[in-house]
Amino acid sequence: MKPLAHAHPILSCEKARAFEAEVLKTEEAEWAAMKQAGVGIGLGIATDFQELCPVPQHLRILALIGKGNNGGDALIACGQLLADYPRASGTLLLLEPADQMRPLAQRALQQLEGRVSIRVLQSEESLDSLTGLLEDASSGLGFDVCIDGLLGVSFKAPLRESVRTVIQAVNAYDKIRMRAAVDVPSGRGDQSDELSFRADFCYATGIAKKVLFQGLAECGRVRYIDLGFFAEAQEQESTDYILNPTVLDPIRTLRSPSVDKRTFGHVFVVGGSSFMPGALLMAVQSAVRSGVGLVTAFAPVSIAATLAAQVPEAMWVPWPESSAGTLSPRALPLLMDRINQATAVVVGPGMGKDRNTEMIAQEIVKSVECPVVLDADALRSRVLDMAKRRKAQVAPVVVTPHMGEYMSIAKLNRENFSSRTLKDFCQQAKVMAVLKGPITRICDGNRVYMNTAGGPVLSRGGSGDILAGLIGGMLAQDHSGVPAGIARAVTLHGQAAEGLVRKSGQVAVRTTQILDEFSVVLRSC
Repeated sequence: MKPLAHAHPILSCEKARAFEAEVLKTEEAEWAAMKQAGVGIGLGIATDFQELCPVPQHLRILALIGKGNNGGDALIACGQLLADYPRASGTLLLLEPADQMRPLAQRALQQLEGRVSIRVLQSEESLDSLTGLLEDASSGLGFDVCIDGLLGVSFKAPLRESVRTVIQAVNAYDKIRMRAAVDVPSGRGDQSDELSFRADFCYATGIAKKVLFQGLAECGRVRYIDLGFFAEAQEQESTDYILNPTVLDPIRTLRSPSVDKRTFGHVFVVGGSSFMPGALLMAVQSAVRSGVGLVTAFAPVSIAATLAAQVPEAMWVPWPESSAGTLSPRALPLLMDRINQATAVVVGPGMGKDRNTEMIAQEIVKSVECPVVLDADALRSRVLDMAKRRKAQVAPVVVTPHMGEYMSIAKLNRENFSSRTLKDFCQQAKVMAVLKGPITRICDGNRVYMNTAGGPVLSRGGSGDILAGLIGGMLAQDHSGVPAGIARAVTLHGQAAEGLVRKSGQVAVRTTQILDEFSVVLRSC
């Protein structure tokens, strides 16, 4: 089976360097790619800076420039920012004199002459002298943006002492509001040094490098800038892929006029408890906004009427409760008598963890043949055991754990971001997985797809419930390609979160505000 159409392979630095050499065979092709990369980085920085505040007109830019192509990318990015913000100022710190830089980096530098302040670093610079230099260059005000273009994918540890001192000084300088790395943070590579540039964002140009995905977010939040290297389907040996935002394009088209609500599927959402109604509410609200035709929610009888008043678009089925306020397994016929209407089922948001809810989740996984999404309180080992007993021809079970839940159901004794481990888990458990985190990993058992959209705003209660409802809604509409439906849901969720923080910031927002951003993302084509 081929990888998703809207995903590009993630390669090691060595393979990426070899692949770029095959694609960029002339100096002019290399220069065109450098300009595209630099412009993309500049635009990306301006966009991402808005998570802090609107970009100031007097933007203060610091660029760390090495002698290679990463330095050239950073120079063009700096030029793009200066063009977009004419009152901005730029300071360049060159590792080497201009005449020792590679030709394309020199070419990029020449385009900035007269528009920036240029300082060539001395090999014997100390930490104190560099700190003083930064203070002097910014008149004590610091910098809004620092762009790291010191080292590229050719780097091999250890760092030269002069480079080490620069990185230490800049990392320790606390008057930088946003730190952006070109391609990979300096010091990172197939052979990483123990020290590297501390990036808030890393702009991977042309090819996403494996080093960016080996942990939680040590390289900062990853931004992939597609330079068209994979426009012609060139086979690359990889099982890890990065999702391209174009994965949303199939749901950005006009819908056929010859449709009705049945055309777009029917998702069932099972969850909630007397003590945790909000999780179910958010999952249902999200499912309603997914574009699905029909939503039926099964909620404890004590809360069903209250929730129904808040989401009248859904059909609400009151479910008898146990003495603990959770769904009673004796009422399973309420679901099973209707199950032939469902094209996807979401189980778990807010349902509570007791034996009653575990029995309900087990029976759903065992008996329901359409896609089943297990989230939150449904993520338990005995529930997953039922996935192994499903017939081969039925639709898959999708699990949506965060790292803590993943460690529990995969029986891991520590955090593990390995793609191999995730694939092994999916194959053994016979499930597909959405491992949530700063980089959300989607695994079908054979490949892992990385989604980098989202950010810290999603680190709050309710964001997972919204994602579960969105996944269920996407799968209910069309489960012929389950990984593609999951990828669309995860990408839409992440991009909506980023749209929200660019308007309102990362802190003083509510989780449910993400819902209003779904339509904004889908209409920004």
